[in-house]
Amino acid sequence: MRWFWRRDKGSQAEPSVPEGAVRRRLRYAGRVQAVGFRFTAQGWAQQHGLTGWVTNRSDGDVELEVQGTPEQVRQFMAEVEAESARPGAFIRARLVRCDELPPVPERRFAIRA
Repeated sequence: MRWFWRRDKGSQAEPSVPEGAVRRRLRYAGRVQAVGFRFTAQGWAQQHGLTGWVTNRSDGDVELEVQGTPEQVRQFMAEVEAESARPGAFIRARLVRCDELPPVPERRFAIRA
């Protein structure tokens, strides 16, 4: 039996920046709060092997930092766009800002309060 709170020996190593990684700070406006956007974004990020974080802003927007290969980041952004265009979708996100940042060592994608 494996206990979920135990760390694998490999997870104790310091996080590193993968070769060729890019980092983007994305800001989305629209219907992005109280619709599950942060949890959905976390799922997409994990699905695409991205690290980073997502948080609600006090002005009603959502801000994220995503890090991975350029293709992984592009796929993530395409997921947000496709979901927002889907008829009947709760999420209606419009990208209002995209900044390029230097990659940082990290292990996962987190939801920040």
